[in-house]
Amino acid sequence: MTLRTVIVGLSWIAADPAAPASDPVLGTAMPFSHASALAAIPEVTVVAGVDIVPASREKFLATWGSRWPGVKVYDDFRAAIATEKPDLVCVVTPDHLHKGVVLAALEAGTRIIFCEKPLSINRAEADEMVAAVRAAGATMSVNYTRRWFPSYCEARRIVRAGEIGKLSQIVAISGGPRAMLWRNHTHLIDLMNFLADDEPEWVLAELERGFESYGTVYAGDGGNDPATEPGANFYIAYRNGVRAYVTGVKDTPPGEPTINLLGPEGRVVMDLTGMRKISFGAGNVRVGPVPIVTEVIEPKATVSGMHAAILDLIAAHREGRDPQSPPEVARRTVAITDAILLSQQRGNVPVRLSELAPGA
Repeated sequence: MTLRTVIVGLSWIAADPAAPASDPVLGTAMPFSHASALAAIPEVTVVAGVDIVPASREKFLATWGSRWPGVKVYDDFRAAIATEKPDLVCVVTPDHLHKGVVLAALEAGTRIIFCEKPLSINRAEADEMVAAVRAAGATMSVNYTRRWFPSYCEARRIVRAGEIGKLSQIVAISGGPRAMLWRNHTHLIDLMNFLADDEPEWVLAELERGFESYGTVYAGDGGNDPATEPGANFYIAYRNGVRAYVTGVKDTPPGEPTINLLGPEGRVVMDLTGMRKISFGAGNVRVGPVPIVTEVIEPKATVSGMHAAILDLIAAHREGRDPQSPPEVARRTVAITDAILLSQQRGNVPVRLSELAPGA
């Protein structure tokens, strides 16, 4: 079965081709954009791309016209969806514009939706989108890409298998100019939820200097200007006892987060140098050092990231199950983001997630 697909929004994350591999015999690097991931799935045919910027539409045709002969471009997503009647819609608009595309796709009969993160920039919209997806019987995945990174999947497997004992603490470091609450930190918040593997209960936070009076309403520009969004240090408490501490302000080094997962029998460390499991043997620290074993971990995978996410979404739709990142799970990240803002506004005190639950 061919899945007719429309991509709404043609920025680099939507439309860039996969980078070259180390050698041509290896194909390309892992697909990193929506179009490059879709191009790696034979049953998908992209029939249209949508963007309000003419140059973006022209570039999309030049890049992908030979892969999908006959692909069209539109400047209006409603016209594209109504005309092309897609099976799958990729929503790659700025953060605050997701709802309109998702609802238009559902109203037109689309039943598979892949939406960029965050689900929304406020809880009311997020709740409306979740309810609409469920009422339509559609399958939706929100692109928290790290849920399909081999390293993070392997880390969660190690924790679930009890290889470091019961997970107690998660310590994460992420910074640089793009340390922005809705833009990059939304990935980090979701990653904490993924690794903690349970419901968050309360949040304590401090926004970075200069944003102390930011308030509780999104004031960004869709993720472009870092000056419109604060970074933050925050602490998330989970129902299963896991505690996650995140430091993420702009005046720190950029790059993929450094993550430490801590248990009584060891830790898992993920940073720019790779992934390691450090195990602690039995011993008496009052007598001598405890035996320590460090193991370099090399996760195994044939697909990852965006490519794996879309394959998971398609399979979930056919099997009648949720994908790795359903809208209700993505909604938790919206609530935690709101709790971070509320904690700052109230004087850096804990905010319980129950007060931000749907209908609360």
